[in-house]
Amino acid sequence: MTRVLALCVMPVVLLVSACVQAPGTPPERGLVYGDLFGVAITTDPVATSVASASYYLRSPGALTARPALAAQVVAQYEFAALELEGLRFVGVNPLSQILMRQGRAELRAILGVRPDAPPEAVIRSLVAAAGALARQDRAAAEAAIAPTVFVKPPAEVLVLLDDMPAAVQAGRAAAFAEAQLNRPDGSHRRFHF
Repeated sequence: MTRVLALCVMPVVLLVSACVQAPGTPPERGLVYGDLFGVAITTDPVATSVASASYYLRSPGALTARPALAAQVVAQYEFAALELEGLRFVGVNPLSQILMRQGRAELRAILGVRPDAPPEAVIRSLVAAAGALARQDRAAAEAAIAPTVFVKPPAEVLVLLDDMPAAVQAGRAAAFAEAQLNRPDGSHRRFHF
């Protein structure tokens, strides 16, 4: 029975791994697929964020000329790095948290995010910019790039998002975290709250 269930679920997992939330969507929502028998069908927001970051940051050119998507992926990475530090993920290999922190530092350096900026402020700023870019509202996107969060000027940040540089360390960290979250033994869920 377990083997049959795994074979049925695997295509869904692979499909979700290449998905990203619509730009402008707060990462903590995950992906919403509608409802079944009156119950909302959603993905785990942390797993969605990790899978999205793993896929897009390890696919050369996947974010080129897609600034809204780039901003959303970086926001999801920031969210996942923060959430993986919580008690919910005590059972996950601690190397996941270390690597995700290092990847977050790399992404912040690329985009000019202040090293001491609170993750929540970074996420809000990037999500707002992603939504504005998706609507092709460049002025609103520039306004979302808060000077309290970024050291680079908004126009420069938007240029970087449009031609997103490779973030190799962040991509590898997300891939490692994704593998840990998808362990077949379910050990990461041991302390799941």
